[in-house]
Amino acid sequence: MKNPLIILILLFTIFACAPDNEDAILEQQLTSSDTPESMNLESNLVTDNLITVEYFEDPALLDPNYSSEWWQAFAYEDSFQIEETIKRAGNFSGRFEINSTDPKLSGGIRAEMTQRLDLVGEERWYGFSQYFPASYVSDSTPELAGQWHDQPDEGESAARTPSNFIMIRNDRFIWYLSWDADAITYNNSPDRFMEIDLGPVPKDQWIDWVVHIKFAYDNTGILEVWKDGEKVIDRPNLPNSYNDTKLPYFKLGIYKWDWNGSSVNQKVMYWDEVRIGDVNSNYDEVKPSGY
Repeated sequence: MKNPLIILILLFTIFACAPDNEDAILEQQLTSSDTPESMNLESNLVTDNLITVEYFEDPALLDPNYSSEWWQAFAYEDSFQIEETIKRAGNFSGRFEINSTDPKLSGGIRAEMTQRLDLVGEERWYGFSQYFPASYVSDSTPELAGQWHDQPDEGESAARTPSNFIMIRNDRFIWYLSWDADAITYNNSPDRFMEIDLGPVPKDQWIDWVVHIKFAYDNTGILEVWKDGEKVIDRPNLPNSYNDTKLPYFKLGIYKWDWNGSSVNQKVMYWDEVRIGDVNSNYDEVKPSGY
């Protein structure tokens, strides 16, 4: 039996991480194969095993109606910019900004870009770099800096907490993980959940991540995470997601569902060197390299 106190805490601290109507919107928007010509830089770095490559070199990403081969932006007009002074590799990075005065979008304040649904898979490799300026101050009200967003089955709430995400709370990285073997997860209450502290958030420097996930609600799952080349999570043959018909999709950027009680009014972070590999990919293929 699930502990009602744990469920209450989970609902209070994590509720609304998943936007209310997002899945229906994504189903319509993120499966288009009509794509513009790829940027030369990104095209030259694609291998057979990489299904998504984003280095933020294409100024067309600033167009809210732009539909690329890999991403669809969910950002307000000034929430996403292409940055040329702070970058991990190439000429630009992606700058994501949220403010406490921003209107809410699907239940929270967000500046995010979302993986196309037809590119998801049971097993994936992810590599990306994040940069937090000195002005970035976290607090006890968390924000998400990357998430693997599940697709609820019929009868499940679209506001269900994602099974995996990077949370920032009190200037520390927290990997949040939850799983449920039940066919229907009721009331946002999974079988189990855990938080893994991954250390303080460094400022004014790039942080490199590699994530390997085989999504599963049983003991066939795999979760491996490397931070700046050091393996910080190693969970082979363990559950890591929900028992859903459809598979999770990746979201990058920043999302804060509750700004109450925070003394900070703005959050800015940068992303670069985003690579997503299929089941045949590996650490070296997706890791940020600063080429």
